[in-house]
Amino acid sequence: AISLVTSQLGFLNLVLAVIVDNAAEAREASKEEKSAEHKRMQAQSFAMWADVMKRLDADHSGTIGLDELMQGYTDPTVKRMLDDMGIDRTDLKTIFNLMDTDDSGELGYHEFIHALM
Repeated sequence: AISLVTSQLGFLNLVLAVIVDNAAEAREASKEEKSAEHKRMQAQSFAMWADVMKRLDADHSGTIGLDELMQGYTDPTVKRMLDDMGIDRTDLKTIFNLMDTDDSGELGYHEFIHALM
C-alpha cells in the first residue's frame, strides 16, 4: 500500500513538473512576443517621426531649426503628436535648446528623433 502511495505521489510530482515547465515556456514565449511588439512599435514610431521631420524641414537642409519647429507646431499632425507626449508650444524652445547640445541652432533628423524617443 505504501509503495502504491509513493508511486502515485511520484507520478503527481512528474505531472506537476510538466505543467510548471509548460507554463515557464509559455511565459518565455510571451516575453519574446512582447519584445518583438515593442521593437515593431518603436520602428513604426521612428518612421512616423522621420516623416514629420521631413515635413518640418522647410528649407530641405536635412536639419530643423527652432523657427521650423515652431512653425511646424501649427501642423495638426505635429501638434497632436507633441500634445500626446505632453509637449506644448511653450515647451518647444526649451526642449529644442536641450536637444541642441552642440549649440548649432539646428537638429538633424536622427538627433531629434532619438532625443524624443
